[in-house]
Amino acid sequence: MPYFYSRRDLLKLLGVTPVMAAAAGAAVKETRWWGQALRTGTGPKLFFTAEDLPALRRRWREGERFAALREGLLSRDRAAERKFLREEINLKDPLNDIRRAGDHAIEMAFVYLMSGDKEAADAAIESVRTIMKFPVWDFFLEGGEKVVGVQRAPSTTIVVSVVIDFLGELIDGAERKTWLEALAAKGCEPCYTGLHNVRYPRQTVGWSFNPDTPIGAERLEFPTDMARRPEITQTTNLRAAPAGALAIGLATIALYGDDHTPVDRWLEMVVSHLKAFEQIYLPDGSHGEGVNYANYTSDSIIMGLQALKVSGVLPIDLDINWVGHIDYMLNMAMPTAENPYEVVNISDNGRYRHTLKDDHKTGRPEMRTAVPYWVAHKFRDGRAKWFGENLGAHESIWSLVFYDESLPSIPPRTGRKTWFSDVDWVVARTGFAANDLLVSLRSGVGYNHEHADRNSLIVKCYGEQLIVDPIRPPYWFRDPAWILRETAGHSAVLVDGAGHLYNNGVEGTNSTICQAKIVAKGAGTTYSYWVSDATQAYRVANLQIRSVVRATLVCFDLPAVVVVDVVSKWKTPSVVEARFFADNWDGQAKVKAKGRGFSIERPHAFATGEVFCREGIQVASDVLPIPAERAAQHPFVAAKSEPTMRATLVSAVGLGRTGEAPVAVAFRPQAERIEVTLRRGGKTVVCEIDDREAVPALRVRT
Repeated sequence: MPYFYSRRDLLKLLGVTPVMAAAAGAAVKETRWWGQALRTGTGPKLFFTAEDLPALRRRWREGERFAALREGLLSRDRAAERKFLREEINLKDPLNDIRRAGDHAIEMAFVYLMSGDKEAADAAIESVRTIMKFPVWDFFLEGGEKVVGVQRAPSTTIVVSVVIDFLGELIDGAERKTWLEALAAKGCEPCYTGLHNVRYPRQTVGWSFNPDTPIGAERLEFPTDMARRPEITQTTNLRAAPAGALAIGLATIALYGDDHTPVDRWLEMVVSHLKAFEQIYLPDGSHGEGVNYANYTSDSIIMGLQALKVSGVLPIDLDINWVGHIDYMLNMAMPTAENPYEVVNISDNGRYRHTLKDDHKTGRPEMRTAVPYWVAHKFRDGRAKWFGENLGAHESIWSLVFYDESLPSIPPRTGRKTWFSDVDWVVARTGFAANDLLVSLRSGVGYNHEHADRNSLIVKCYGEQLIVDPIRPPYWFRDPAWILRETAGHSAVLVDGAGHLYNNGVEGTNSTICQAKIVAKGAGTTYSYWVSDATQAYRVANLQIRSVVRATLVCFDLPAVVVVDVVSKWKTPSVVEARFFADNWDGQAKVKAKGRGFSIERPHAFATGEVFCREGIQVASDVLPIPAERAAQHPFVAAKSEPTMRATLVSAVGLGRTGEAPVAVAFRPQAERIEVTLRRGGKTVVCEIDDREAVPALRVRT
């Protein structure tokens, strides 16, 4: 399918002829689009209807699952928010302040709809009145003049639409008309502009940050180059955000507005972009930007689909594997003792530590429940519901809306399992609890928000992250901690201190051409292994590199991980280095190196490693050359070979609870292979590594 559809293509695709659509529109201009009848009557009609309200209100009052949501919304400091709106808000800040006002508006409108709290309704109205004072609703410009809806125009479009729908006749008719006019001019049109730019990037003058906004002023020196941003946005979450929001905005104007002139134009653009995501999600439901950005993308799409359907504007479905998408989220879950909602934080996946709690003042908490509840209800999928209930983190108002009490919750099968995804990320685990073992490797191609992380490793066990991908590096390329995005900031391989190709950041955090590929895999009853070839990613940075391949063996029962790195050069010898990062955000990690071994200790668990290389090996602990406070959060162990044309580094890493004896490791090298034996408590695993070729072959005996 093409990425974009003409109106005639869409009408044909959706089973509506242009003649039917034109006739229907002419006959009942105010209430029909493309042959579809709009919803009428009193009460909400954008995401749910008046008929749904009794059940939603009962869920609000009595649902134990939503007690924290209810208590959180009812305990918001309304006086502080009122003071913020009246005295503190910066009307030139459409990045932070407009979002705070918008969050408060939606929350208070929902409280009113659920409880009849008139003061909450008044607070929502005051918030929207303040939003109306913002000269622009987004901080992106096209050609230095025209506002582009990328992030805040979409979210603010949703805010105004929701408040209009939830409060109904509480909003004076004349004021609602003013809001709808602003919604069209400051919300829908900028979203349309952004989507048009993404559709025709070569016709776009160029995007930039508005210099009259705080973020624009901040980036005036060494600005991000956004000449290609519309093109880059074609496969990212920032395409879904304006598409979903424009769907919501146009449905609101169709339901409540007088001027319907632009709705047909907006609708064609929306459907074309929504249909494009059928090619962006992979067949198994995977999404390459990682769980949190994938959730943002899916949430944007689903909310847009819901508004088009409930309003009656144009009920459509997308050919996306939604059930598989939740399976992808499930397999990327990595509960720990600190955070039961942690995820495998490949690239920019994962959240800052201060968002672990539902504290709206210090940042939005993790919320991945609305999407699985919507999927569970639509497809009658009990496992999606279980994911939302157990691993989706905090509930939102949309979680309450989509939750289906009638559907049984079905937990996933536990036990040893290795997940190979279409996105080529691999996760091996023993279950979905904090104490279970999880080992992940990042293979695959480039995606927005990626790092230089091909073949990087993550290991979690006994509630602790023991080998990590350092979480949430800076987005600003001038920040010295940008190195956390490069291979040097990952549990991966360096050659002469350098990693594989990556952006210099001047265009942001978009994808590169770097690729890795799973080229072999195998499994037994107590083990699993896979081999990932990242040669291309390294060779495009250094043509002297001949091959870079990593094999990973997971021994579920010991537990232990064996990492085999085979690196070769064309002409000049090089030092091959394998890094293993520890998690020290809380200052409780201890990283030690001695001889050919190392240890990473956390309060409840540890990892001990022994490293072998025929050419000799040096193992040392270190930190990155970034500001000391940040560097201390990410200590690492580096195992370095002597200069060589070809090196095989075998890192055998045993895992244990604090106080347990470590896994015993022994190496026996031979000319054609390296044998590593791991023992603990009467259990033995022997791995024979044939490293004569660029891709090592593994044979495992237990």
